[in-house]
Amino acid sequence: MSADLVDGRVLGALRFTDAVTALPIDAPLALNATGVRWRRNRRMCWVIEEAPGLAPHESAFLSPPSTPAIGSVRVDFQVSDPDGRWLARAGSVTLPRDPDSTHAGQAQSLFSIADVPLFPTPAAPVQRGWAVIRASVAGATPGSTLAGALVRVVRDGDGVRIGGGMSDSRGEALIAVEGIPSTSLGDADGPVVATEIVARLEVIWDPLASGVPNPDDLETRRAALLVRQTTARLASGRVLKMVL
Repeated sequence: MSADLVDGRVLGALRFTDAVTALPIDAPLALNATGVRWRRNRRMCWVIEEAPGLAPHESAFLSPPSTPAIGSVRVDFQVSDPDGRWLARAGSVTLPRDPDSTHAGQAQSLFSIADVPLFPTPAAPVQRGWAVIRASVAGATPGSTLAGALVRVVRDGDGVRIGGGMSDSRGEALIAVEGIPSTSLGDADGPVVATEIVARLEVIWDPLASGVPNPDDLETRRAALLVRQTTARLASGRVLKMVL
């Protein structure tokens, strides 16, 4: 009997999370990227084992190649859920990652897992304590809707983003916010105890985009792509139906 040593150096890893709860998604997702070989491990991470232009990195351990430069290779991917609980989305990860273990806490580190949030489909189940908005994202003409629009939920008092959602191919979106307390201290000019918060709903949409949307790109360019905004009063367990 003989034994063969099989080893290899990974290039990075993605972890898909629920956009509402931030918990890792343990589901048979379909992940595609041209020229990339993935391996899903037991920690619900998708490990990158091969990528275009990085073959010398795949077998280098003690002294990884200095070229290409860290973060200079962009790998685009698309992910979808065959079970229909999360919306398909596009995204990207930059390679190679920084192999210096002293930089382990930094975003570009080889030792840091890149979290990729997935938004729920309109048919996805919701939890009892969530604030839920079932929305139809209107288009520019009567009766039309916007597919692939990002809806940002921003707390009106301090401008903090507290949630979001994406519209599907019909322009329908499930927007859920976790963690709104059933009671809280009110504003100085309002009641002492408040049971709801005022939030601003921002619709972000790129009219030139096609195919599977990339919510990270929409988030980055939100100032230029803002279509409209409105306010809503959110509360734990409350379900709103709105046209945005």
